[in-house]
Amino acid sequence: MICLVRRAMFDEYVRAQSPGSYPSAVRQFPGNPRKDLHQVLTASTEAEKEEIYRLRYQVYIEEMRGHIRHTEADRIRRQLRDQWDDTAYHFYIRESGTMLACARLNLRRHGPVECEAQFEIGKFRPFFPDNVCMTSRLVLHRNIRGSHLLKLLTCAMYRFGREQDMRLNFIDCHPQWLPLYSRLGYRVYRPGFNHQKYTYVIPMVLVGDDLDYLEQVKSPFLPIARRYRASMKGRQVLFSRFPHAAHVHPGTPIEDGSLRFLLSDRLSDDTGPIERFDLLRGMTLDEAKALFTLGHVVSCRAGDTVLNPGDPGREIFLILTGSFQVQKRTGGQDKVLKILASGETFGETRFLREELRQASVKARENATFLVLNARALDRLVMSAPKIAAKLFRNMARIVAMRQCDSVRFVRFPKPRAKRGRDA
Repeated sequence: MICLVRRAMFDEYVRAQSPGSYPSAVRQFPGNPRKDLHQVLTASTEAEKEEIYRLRYQVYIEEMRGHIRHTEADRIRRQLRDQWDDTAYHFYIRESGTMLACARLNLRRHGPVECEAQFEIGKFRPFFPDNVCMTSRLVLHRNIRGSHLLKLLTCAMYRFGREQDMRLNFIDCHPQWLPLYSRLGYRVYRPGFNHQKYTYVIPMVLVGDDLDYLEQVKSPFLPIARRYRASMKGRQVLFSRFPHAAHVHPGTPIEDGSLRFLLSDRLSDDTGPIERFDLLRGMTLDEAKALFTLGHVVSCRAGDTVLNPGDPGREIFLILTGSFQVQKRTGGQDKVLKILASGETFGETRFLREELRQASVKARENATFLVLNARALDRLVMSAPKIAAKLFRNMARIVAMRQCDSVRFVRFPKPRAKRGRDA
């Protein structure tokens, strides 16, 4: 099985020493005799919170160019805060006076949480409202991305949630981060939606006491979860309200029947469906299964804008059902550039050329699509070179055909026939 996310770099997890402090394990870097000790803390003063707000501003406003979306940002003080901060628990990691990582946790028992209606949190009774919470505004300083600190922070928050008897934890996820949160144990359970601050996001839920699932996905929360009572009730409530969440577990082998279910609208015989997907052309059923294992099946509704100009990420989207339109805003109006049907892809140009996205992609009807993570596809070159060769060849063909469609060929006049001896 092809791994979705790199295995964790350390195995020790957080232990509480005081109500507001979650110290980390000591991590020994290979070849470095110095031991680095970091501590996950909860902000209790306004000064601590302002440091958190400044780190958010650096990432969301300056790095991600979110000035237009985040109208609540304070440009003078260079801080990003909103109404949900007032009732949240703020977790952070700081070293040598520099804020390295932060995130917030809102418990529903203390009041409404962000995007509550879009997440349909009210359907999760009897856990709603006292045993559900929302994680948001998870931010890492650019210098520590890819380090163990993300795991350290999320493990501290998971332990805190279990101590508070939180059975379900929700998060809104950009398609770029689906592998990360799936690896932690979160599940996609309903269609995505257009968040006014983060563009298109996908609701995910973590059933904190579902030890079987945490073990299945090899979640870093598992050693902590084993210290608490396990239960099947949360999983049963999730599946009864949102049956789709039980279908495909990302990162696990896909059986023939599951793959055929995903491609059901294109099936006509045993060999046809693979060839009818531009990205899968030339692949065997086993190769297609391996590729699907790297991805996440996501649903969206008619009118959802899945991609916007300037969106981050290099993901590729394979349309399974429904249709989309590629559009670009010119002169104050949206001009439709292309209609994409099931079996076609979008996002491949950004993957290959690493340019900013120039157009938006909007669902014309309720649809489902497969999100293929860029890093996982990059690793295919080493882990499965035969599949990678077919995949990249198909991508090159798709890009070339679309470039040809956009070029206006100039028809030159035919040369005149020569007469006489020169004829």
